Amino acid sequence: MVIARWRPPLTTPPTDADDHRLLDDITELVPGALLRYRVHADDRAELLYISRHAMDIWGVTAEAALADESLLWATGNRQDQLELRHSFLQAVRQRRVWWHEWRIKDAQGRSKWLRGTAKPLEQDDGTALCTAFIMDVTESIRARALESAGELRHRHIFDRVPGIAVQGYGPDLVVTYWNAGSERLYGFTADEALGRSMLELMVPAHMHASFTATVQHMVQTRTPVVSGVQWLQRKDGSAVEVHCSEVFMEHPERGMECFCIDFDLTERRAAEDHRLALETQLRESQKLEALGTLAGGVAHDFNNILAAILGNARLALEDVRQEDPAAISLQEIVKAGDRARDLVRRILSFSRRQVLERRVIALASVVDESVRLLRATLPRSVVLRVNCDPDTPPVLADATQMHQVLLNLCTNAWQALPAEGRGVMSIELRPHLGAPPRWATEDTSPPTRDAWPAVNVCLSVSDNGSGMDAPTLAHLFEPFFTTKPPGEGTGLGLAVVHGILRDHQAAIEVNSAPGCGSTFSVYFRAAGQRVPHAEVEPADTGRAPPALPAPELVGKRILYVDDDEQINHLIERMLRRGGFEPSVYRHPREALSDVREGKVAYDLAITDFAMPGMSGLELARALRALHPDRPVAITSGFIAEELRRLAPLAGVADLIAKPNTCEELYTAIERLASRVCRPTTP
Repeated sequence: MVIARWRPPLTTPPTDADDHRLLDDITELVPGALLRYRVHADDRAELLYISRHAMDIWGVTAEAALADESLLWATGNRQDQLELRHSFLQAVRQRRVWWHEWRIKDAQGRSKWLRGTAKPLEQDDGTALCTAFIMDVTESIRARALESAGELRHRHIFDRVPGIAVQGYGPDLVVTYWNAGSERLYGFTADEALGRSMLELMVPAHMHASFTATVQHMVQTRTPVVSGVQWLQRKDGSAVEVHCSEVFMEHPERGMECFCIDFDLTERRAAEDHRLALETQLRESQKLEALGTLAGGVAHDFNNILAAILGNARLALEDVRQEDPAAISLQEIVKAGDRARDLVRRILSFSRRQVLERRVIALASVVDESVRLLRATLPRSVVLRVNCDPDTPPVLADATQMHQVLLNLCTNAWQALPAEGRGVMSIELRPHLGAPPRWATEDTSPPTRDAWPAVNVCLSVSDNGSGMDAPTLAHLFEPFFTTKPPGEGTGLGLAVVHGILRDHQAAIEVNSAPGCGSTFSVYFRAAGQRVPHAEVEPADTGRAPPALPAPELVGKRILYVDDDEQINHLIERMLRRGGFEPSVYRHPREALSDVREGKVAYDLAITDFAMPGMSGLELARALRALHPDRPVAITSGFIAEELRRLAPLAGVADLIAKPNTCEELYTAIERLASRVCRPTTP
């Protein structure tokens, strides 16, 4: 630092040279350049003095600048020169302090920001004497620009991140910053929020004291507040759950600033609820999968047991007279066995592992058969009304499953009827014009409503029972959901209906209210063009085929392989009683060995599918390799789609479902009779 030399006081008035020396001494004490102007009344400015530090500012010497003042101002662009001159002359005219910032490029081409300040002093001759101080503030301007750009960048980031609301405020809680996320979350625009207290904008009244104390503690201790979940309020007074984080900053010019960063938890809560719902659905689906696995696993053994029970009961019925009291007991055993068989089918249908056998059927025959069964089981106090429109077109459906749908809906309606009084249950079958109601197709039918023909079919079941409220309707088709007391309902009936209708791409609509009864309307697509009555396959009428095979099949040799001893004993008796010559084996490898060695001859082979050591498909391939002209059939308690696909590749001629009664077995043998070719030698 250069220290000005001390000068004795002047005893004569100072000259311009004296003033210039004084200015030179001053400029040595401070950075920047010093200029002195005399401004005349006509705005003409005369440069009287410029310090030697002009070189540091403009890259021009003081002597050159005094000789040609334009060298100083030519360093700025035209617009900056005009703004600079205007601001300077305006300050001189008003005799106020002049302050201005502008950009230049010095003589070496370096970009700079300059800041000038001056105070005009009026002289006796009417001119104004202005001493201007010019500083290079490039670094300061750059720092300020970077800070401003940083704040702008942060503002853009905060405004574009969804779900994040940021508010800035001082220790007095007055809002100084309000981003777009705060507008979306709390409803106040930035113009409405700036300058107002946080307490009146978003903090509920009961939190005013705690919020104020928290901010004061943060300011005093310079420690941020631990983030947490809070319930704040919107402009409309509604509550909103947010995750709040409070931070503070100390700005050299603005002082202490606090920032509140809020994350809207509304979508997160909704996503969490959705996740929990998906987890619940996953658990239910796992229950279904476990049930399906269980059903597939036990179907083989359970159907073997049922086959033994039903087969022996039917054989016993043939051995006793119709009027014998034992015949009644045997008939009850057969009925119970049929109910057990239907239960297995329901479980397989519920687990969606049952293969559809869809044919063009008239639903009127399904209704007729169901009504005959219902009239025998309904209490006398229940009135059953049936209305089937003869113009109802046929549908493409599985008759057995349609029977199951109608019986489940009727059972559900029957159980909803009042215990006392007149209960009425109605079944209606009619044509339906166009697609079903939109809300009836959400869960079962494909979304394309244009796929429905112009005329379709509606099957409805109504009752005047107690009805259902909205929560019950919301869970109506969920597996294991039931309104019955424990032990009285499984919650599978309507879930089975829903699964069957989904597989048929049908739709179901439920109208119900407490005290107003219920109506279940099922919509089916019509089966294309109307077909002649003779070509429409009726539903199962219950008429059994003949108990004995055709005469031309008597004496045919049957190879039967099943690992269940009871089934083997039953089948051997059945086949011998029917006039066949059976060869029954429990072990597939033993049967194959005897066939290879010529110990057993056969015209037709029937083998179980699931056997230890060798499956029915493997045995069928081996038998077909030995005797390609002799048909092989496979029996199974569960005929899966994979079995249906692999059976023809293995040369299997037919698949027979268990439990197979005498009639079913004889029918299967008759189907294969045309392919039987008895060899001349074993």
